[in-house]
Amino acid sequence: MVKLNQHTRLSFVNPKVKENGITTAIIDLVFPFFPKDTECISGYVDVRNQYWKVNYHWDILVARIDEFLATPKIETKLMSAARAIRQVLMTNPPTPATGYKDDKEMGATLDVSAAEVIEARHKSLLQSKKDFRMVLIKAKIVTQATEFTNPPQKEKKWWLSVARVAPPGKSTHGLGCALDIKGKENLKIVEICKELGATMVFPESSHIHVEFKDLALLKSKVLGI
Repeated sequence: MVKLNQHTRLSFVNPKVKENGITTAIIDLVFPFFPKDTECISGYVDVRNQYWKVNYHWDILVARIDEFLATPKIETKLMSAARAIRQVLMTNPPTPATGYKDDKEMGATLDVSAAEVIEARHKSLLQSKKDFRMVLIKAKIVTQATEFTNPPQKEKKWWLSVARVAPPGKSTHGLGCALDIKGKENLKIVEICKELGATMVFPESSHIHVEFKDLALLKSKVLGI
């Protein structure tokens, strides 16, 4: 692996990223290998904020469905499908029902729902995301081929609305071994992560989710030990 040395640690990591000891160790090892146009946008996420992320994604999905429903010249059957998805989402809304997508800090808006209610919300949210993804593709709002590369700017908000979200309490971000990295070339980020010995690399339209569960392997790739 060749270090690009285009970043300082400060320039690579967004100030809002939270860390635990494992996250810190991973970032310290990997940041010199990424090009200047990349940024680490997420690291350690505690359990409380994993529950908040469910509501964040719920809030964004409802907002995008509303925007879709206000879009002219969409087929009636696709409009009906979008309304049906929204009705499902509204059977288990957070309390309060909005604010999460506009939070400046993770966890700022507090949901009073019980944990099991949010877990049930997560399950229906995943299905709703899958359903709305198909609606967007059929309506030609997004191009399916761009999902795992870098979609045009106009498509990114739509892809974010249907991006996966890990079950609360079970996210690898909660272990500290996962990073979310965004940049101009998703496939280049994937290539770098794999060369660094990532144990999982999952491309999403807005960023790359990468896991380094084997810290010893990462050290061997970077330090040769």
